[in-house]
Amino acid sequence: MELLIVLLPLIGADGIILYFVKRYFNRRDALFKRVDTALETLRLLAYHRMSQEIERLLDQGYATPAERRVLDEMYDNYKAHGWNGDMETRLDKVYSLRTDHAPSDHRKPDGRPAHPSGSG
Repeated sequence: MELLIVLLPLIGADGIILYFVKRYFNRRDALFKRVDTALETLRLLAYHRMSQEIERLLDQGYATPAERRVLDEMYDNYKAHGWNGDMETRLDKVYSLRTDHAPSDHRKPDGRPAHPSGSG
């Protein structure tokens, strides 16, 4: 009887401990999978948003210092996660743009200047 009292808790304790250890690791693995999925989603969204902003600036033909700062912050955050890609090459294109808006040639629909100089 004493032998059963000694052996029964040992056998039962191992099973209970094993159950809780497996349960802990299964939950942890499920949590890590959700975190990995969330990080992948953030990476895709960050890449997409940066791509949109870069294309907007390239279409615009210039990038103000404030717009460049915002883009730099987005890139620093993107890079801090260890993500890579073609962003450096694309950012170089933005940095090659002017920093100010070039004055446009204001013309009337018929092609004449809007504000002619001299008499007219």
